[in-house]
Amino acid sequence: MKREEKKQIMIDAAVHLFSKKSFSDVSIRDIAKKAEVSPALIYKYFNDQQHLYAEAMKIEAQKLLDRLSPLEQLDELVEQYILHMFNEDVLYQMMAYFMLEGAGKRPFTPPYKEVSKLIKHFEYKLQPFYPLDARKEAQLIFSTLNGLLISYKNYPTLTNEEALDHILTLSARYLSHLQTNT
Repeated sequence: MKREEKKQIMIDAAVHLFSKKSFSDVSIRDIAKKAEVSPALIYKYFNDQQHLYAEAMKIEAQKLLDRLSPLEQLDELVEQYILHMFNEDVLYQMMAYFMLEGAGKRPFTPPYKEVSKLIKHFEYKLQPFYPLDARKEAQLIFSTLNGLLISYKNYPTLTNEEALDHILTLSARYLSHLQTNT
């Protein structure tokens, strides 16, 4: 196997595991087993588990960024963000596990670079409405959307379709309030 193929297999294994368990519950050995390689081989490609997590997060965040980049309207951006996080699930799970894991269990700085890129998309769309506070408004909308996903994605009395519809309805209502106050 070529070097890049081996690396991709390891990243794919890491993405799979980090979307199923929290960072502290996944070890290099777990990733090596899933990738069917030795733990030593992983260390030839990545300094440690943190770097592998960061690479996995970067790749998954880029998939979302690629989906959001061509969008012009804020409501489209919000809808596509929710649809991706709801339906694709991997990035959502990785972010949810990371955000909900106690800070004391996280031995490293979160992947702020990838999160910042996502927030920047919202900031750019909000700039005309909030020239002085676009960054704060973007952080607020990002947090609100993730809060809606965490609150309702797996709500016990809702089917997947009902949960998605509810999240989209609440996000549209939030945007309506946001745009009314500009």
